[in-house]
Amino acid sequence: MFVDHFGCFFVSSQTFPVLNFVCRFIGRLTAPIMCYFLVQGYLFTSSRKNYFIRLLSFGIISQIPFSLATNHTVLSLNLNMIFQLASCFLILYSYENIKNYVLKTVVMIALFLFSGNCDWSFFAPLMVMVFYLSKDDFKKMLLSFAVLVVLISAVDCIFLLMNGYKWYGELWQLGLFLFIPVICLYNGEYGKKSFFNKWFFYAVYPLHLLIIWIFKVFIV
Repeated sequence: MFVDHFGCFFVSSQTFPVLNFVCRFIGRLTAPIMCYFLVQGYLFTSSRKNYFIRLLSFGIISQIPFSLATNHTVLSLNLNMIFQLASCFLILYSYENIKNYVLKTVVMIALFLFSGNCDWSFFAPLMVMVFYLSKDDFKKMLLSFAVLVVLISAVDCIFLLMNGYKWYGELWQLGLFLFIPVICLYNGEYGKKSFFNKWFFYAVYPLHLLIIWIFKVFIV
C-alpha cells in the first residue's frame, strides 16, 4: 500500500515511467489481500456485528484523510477502501441471509452500485465474491482470481482506448497476479492475538493518507 501510494502520488509516470510502473505493479498486492482477509474475517470473526461496526467506523475516520490525499478537499464523493470493505461485508451478509431471491438480488445490486463509488470500484466486490464462493477449493479460488485479473486488465485497456489513452498505459494492473504466490504462503492459521495486531492495520490506513497529504502540501 505504501509503495503503491508513493508511486501514485510522488512518482510521475511521465518523468519516471519505470519507477512509477514498478511501484504501481507491486502495489496491486494490497487490494486482493484486503479483500481476501475481509472474507476470512467475515467467516471466522467471533462477532460479525462488531466487525462491521469497526469497518464502518474506520471508514468514517479515514474519509477526510482519503479526500485530502486524493482530491485536496475535506470531503469528496469518492469513498475510501475501508468503506469499500464495509460494503463488501454487507454484500456477503445479504448473500447469506436474505432468503427472498428478488429482495436479495435488489439489495446486492444496490450494494454493488454503491461499491462503484468507492476505491477499487466494482472490482473489489467481484474479488470478494470470488474468494467467498471458492472458499472451500483453494485451486478453484486461484484459477477464478486469475480469470478475474485478466478481465480487470482487459476492461482497463478498453477504458483507456475509449478515452484516448494508450491501451498499455496501466498494464501495472497485472501486478494483481502477485497475490497468487503470496497467498500460497498463507497457512490458514489464526495469528497471535494482541492489541497491536488487532488495531494497527485499521489505524495505519488513515494515518498514512494524512501523512501523504501533509507531504504533498507542505513538503513536496
